[in-house]
Order: sequence, then structure tokens, then C-alpha cells
Amino acid sequence: MKKRIGIIYFCAVLIALLAACAAPELQDQGPVPETPRQVEGAADHITKPTPAPIPTEIPYLIKPVDFSNDRVFCVSEPAASPFSLACGSGALVVSQAERARKTDIYLLREQLLSAERFSLTAHVLSEPADMDTFDQNQFGFYFKDTEGKTYALRIQGQYFSFEEWEITDGVEVVDAYNSTYTPTIYFAGRTNEFTLTCGWESCDLYANGALIARSPFGTGNGINAIGYFTASYWDEQFGSVTLERFEAEEISGNLPELQTFTLADDLTNDLGTFSKMGLSGAFSDFEDDGFHFSPVIPYGYYSAKADPALADASVSVVVNMDMVPGEKATQYAGLICRSSFDGKYIAILRVNGTYTIYRDAVRRPFALLTKGEVEGIQAGRADTDLRLDCVGDNISLYINDMLMESLTDTKFGLRYGRTGLFTKAGGGAHSDAVIFSDFSIEESS
Repeated sequence: MKKRIGIIYFCAVLIALLAACAAPELQDQGPVPETPRQVEGAADHITKPTPAPIPTEIPYLIKPVDFSNDRVFCVSEPAASPFSLACGSGALVVSQAERARKTDIYLLREQLLSAERFSLTAHVLSEPADMDTFDQNQFGFYFKDTEGKTYALRIQGQYFSFEEWEITDGVEVVDAYNSTYTPTIYFAGRTNEFTLTCGWESCDLYANGALIARSPFGTGNGINAIGYFTASYWDEQFGSVTLERFEAEEISGNLPELQTFTLADDLTNDLGTFSKMGLSGAFSDFEDDGFHFSPVIPYGYYSAKADPALADASVSVVVNMDMVPGEKATQYAGLICRSSFDGKYIAILRVNGTYTIYRDAVRRPFALLTKGEVEGIQAGRADTDLRLDCVGDNISLYINDMLMESLTDTKFGLRYGRTGLFTKAGGGAHSDAVIFSDFSIEESS
């Protein structure tokens, strides 16, 4: 009996050894899972792998357009069209056909969609017919709201304008705000990046990353189309316009509406308020007491304007000059509002203690609107607070927080543009003639 048990035990051991020898090697099973490590000082806490971030889908209204395979913006123009359109290599190129007649012409391309608010981005290269002349190419973007109105941004050279259209058999501009210059838009032959972000009441326009304008209109109750256009007036030449990297996104419903624009600059350092413009012909130094800004030419005048362009704004500054009350004087300093291609409003303080408000329009330069005398101005170097409000049809001037004049003006339709500083030298121009400080702009609603 004991002998039989020993044989059975021997066989069992032998079978176990044979099974162990037949088992596959460890490396053939793949890597051994790593034992989770404990965090020092927290023996009961086990580290866990960080979950991968969930990708957020961009709320595209118009996905980045592939112009080599697009059926909306790259639809061919009819044979009789005055514009020629070509797509490919990531770009849409519009040029004027040789058969173009002497008439105002438009090319429109739009995407039907539905949104409340949006932001579109595009890169545009404009190359005029003659690089030695002013860039006459016109292009831009438009949207249609749910009430049947069409609003457009038009760009030509370094000027832009906001418009309302009526589209039937053609394009009719039923309302247009003053065409405005900005040095932030690159001149012809350089690609510009434009972003137009539209809320319910207004749109912000950015050029090459900088805010250059706020439109007087927005999307209202929503939009149903976004479009791109080129245009040429009957007496202008059109070269070519190249559109690239065009897309539009919907702005989420919980994003705050566009905030009221404000700017404050003490003018003791160059913070970029006026840095994008050339100031040749004028002293322009930032010092501890402010911006020394005065024409170098006797009796010459000069201006420095800031972005963005606005419809309604209040602009203010502190002026330091050597005052000589009661004497004849030509030197003055002041403020500008609604500076555009069509003109601007100017409010100035002369060194003799008098003030003037001008409407400086192309059709009638330096038209006197009102003038008067400031009480309490003392002789000698002094700081004086100036504020110019341009709101609706009303133009108001405050000096040392006192209302000097408030008037209504609608002639020539100056209702949109940039704000800034204005100065005129006396007979002995010098760098300390006028010192500006504490410059501010506040959008008015």
C-alpha cells in the first residue's frame, strides 16, 4: 500500500514538472503591468493616469474653405460677367475681365446659414491694376439678417466703410457711414488678415490683430447668410484680389455682448496709441510730463488720430500751453472726432483763452460752427482739461469740466470716424509749444 502511494505521489510531481516546463516564457505574454506606485506621504492614495482631453468641436458656420473643391464661393462667373474668378491652390482669385464695361460692377458669393452672432476671418491680398497708383480694388464681406436687410463692410486700399444694401437685380447702397482711413491696414501688395466679429448691436473689425473699428449695426435678431464680394466703380480700374483662409464661426449664446470701448493713455510713454502713423513735420516726444507734440513749421498745423473708428464717442485730453489771455494769438491745441475721408469735427483752445469748434469737410474746409471765450484763464503755463463729445447730431465742448458749447450739426453727414489730437503752431514753433497728457476715448451709446 505504501509503495502504491509513493508511486502516485511521484507521478503527480512528475506531471507538475512537465507542465511547468511546457509553460510559455514570460516575455511571450507581453509586458508585465506596472504595479501602481504610492504617492509619498499618502499611503492610501494610488496615482491614476490623466484622462485624455475631450476635443471641442469648433462651431463652424463656414468651415475653412477649400477653394480647390468648393461649390459655393467658387461657382464660375457667367461668360458675360465683367469679373473673372479662379479657384485653386487654397485661394480664390478675382480679376476684372478685359470685356468689362464702364459701369459699376459687383461679384457676390454667399453661404446660406442660420446664426445669432458670428465671427469671420479671412486673409486678403489686393494687387491694383497699376502698382504705381492708388489701389482702386474694392472687396469686403456682408451678411443678411432675418428681417431682410443686408449689411456690408467695404475695403479699398487703407480705407474701409460700413454700409446697408438693398439687393434686387443689383446692389444699391441705401446707407453708408463715412469711409475711414487706418494705417493698420497694409498697403497694396501685402496680405491683410481681417476678422469681423458681430454681436446683436454692433460689429468689431480687426486688421492684422488690432481693433480698427466698431460698426453702427449688428446682427439684430439673427442672420441667414454670410457673403464675400468684390466691386469696381465705372471710372476705376480693378487689378486682382486673392481670398485665402476664409472661415466663419458662431459665437456662443453665453458669450458677453461686445463691451463699450474705452481707452486711457497718460501719454508719458509710447503705448501704441499713435505709433502706427508717421509724425514727420511735427515734434512728437513722450516725456515724463506728457506728449510733446507741435508742428515744426511756423503757423503749421498737424493731427494725430487713434483707432478704432466709432460713430459716437467722447474724447478728452489735458493741454499744457503758455497762455496769454487777451492778446492776439494763432497757436492752439485741441481734439478731433469723426475723422474720415469726408472730414472731421475739431474743437480747439487758443493760447489767448478763446475756443472754436470747426467742421472741416472736403466740400467746405474749416467751417466755423461756434466760438467763445473761456473765463478764468490765467496768464502763464497751465494745464487745461478739454473734452469733445460727438453723439448723434450733437457736438459738445467742455473746458475744465464746464460746458462751453453744445450744438446740432448734420451738414455733409459727418457721423463716423476716428478721434485724436490737433495742434497749430505759432510764429516760433518749438517742441515744448504744446504738451498733451491724460488722453482718453470713451464710446457713447
